[in-house]
Amino acid sequence: MAATDALQLPKAQEPEDQHASQVRRRMLDAAQRLVERAGGLSVNLENLSYPDILKEAGVARTSVYREWKTKEDFYVDLLCDLAGPSWQGTAAFDEKTIKIARDIVADRVAELQEPAGREQLLRDVVRVAAQQNFDALMSSTAWRTYVALSATVMGLPDADSRQRVLAALQEAERTFIRNMAEFYADMATVLGFRLRAHAKSFDVVAAAGASVVEGMGLRRLLAPELVDRPLDVEGPHGAEQWHLAAFSYWTILQGMIEADPDYDYAKALATYLKRLAQRELAAGVH
Repeated sequence: MAATDALQLPKAQEPEDQHASQVRRRMLDAAQRLVERAGGLSVNLENLSYPDILKEAGVARTSVYREWKTKEDFYVDLLCDLAGPSWQGTAAFDEKTIKIARDIVADRVAELQEPAGREQLLRDVVRVAAQQNFDALMSSTAWRTYVALSATVMGLPDADSRQRVLAALQEAERTFIRNMAEFYADMATVLGFRLRAHAKSFDVVAAAGASVVEGMGLRRLLAPELVDRPLDVEGPHGAEQWHLAAFSYWTILQGMIEADPDYDYAKALATYLKRLAQRELAAGVH
């Protein structure tokens, strides 16, 4: 590299570039708001009107034309935006699900000292938190949009557009699975469970669990009376009422994890609390 090259600094964004960037973001944000109000994206984009997006964004059609030559170009960028982590979110679960799981552990921390107590805690965390997660999923505009995008992407006629949207969906999926796996690892540590040999990683548990719960969500769209019918399950201390989605997830989980014979209560609790503090700190930074 020449000496003069090393001294070059990035150019400041020109006013015209800055304006174009603002137009772009305002249009995409406006379309996202309309998707939210509509309750999600339809498979054929029929609930998105281009004139309505222009009106919502409050930008001139000529400015938009400089960014996107056709409506189709805009819609492809919008699909990428809706498919990516910025719209789909990066959290493993909704905040209420995570709070429920952590609160159950915090309120009954003394039970961690006995194997039977840890097993019952795990059952209760799954029974209560998994149902909350399912309920949140069913009310999620982002999830309904994700389902529509998954159905739409392979039918996009342009190969480059198809690959861009698919890549955005894959990135969102990787982010979701990674964060879910971290949450599972935290819970397994404090509750005294480890992966069975065939499970390999908590990514596998996360993928299997998400497939069951999301598949149940799709089934509920067609047969809510079946999916929402409570199950009376005999537990260690008597009958327990389970939601079908939570119980289905529980049966998957049992095949993936087992009690950790080397569990140390004090060490596990300290590790768990340290991880929580680190995650809270990281969340605060971002």
